[in-house]
Amino acid sequence: MRLPMDKYAFSEFIEKSNIFRLTRDAMGRCLRNWYNDEREQFVHDMRADLKTVMETYHFYNRMVSFNKNFEFDIPLDTITCIIAINDDEDDYRMSYRAIFDYDMNIIDDVISP
Repeated sequence: MRLPMDKYAFSEFIEKSNIFRLTRDAMGRCLRNWYNDEREQFVHDMRADLKTVMETYHFYNRMVSFNKNFEFDIPLDTITCIIAINDDEDDYRMSYRAIFDYDMNIIDDVISP
């Protein structure tokens, strides 16, 4: 069976859309909001304060995928981008996932262990 997407076009999309930069920007806002709203929980889960996380932790581009969600009456087409967050010793801490519509607007995001 022929794949419905050209792998070179997909790689070009990732580069030209700047999806990882957009996701990292959104991740920064998410981390700041979490820290401001639940400081103790943030420090417990991340094992550091926000400044340390932003300055010394490692953020790895993990995945980009096109999705079709059939839970909606008209299936919803989205793009998902995931960034792994590792601490300063490079141990995994969290994963940040942003879900975009086809106009590259974030429609949902989540940070999780």
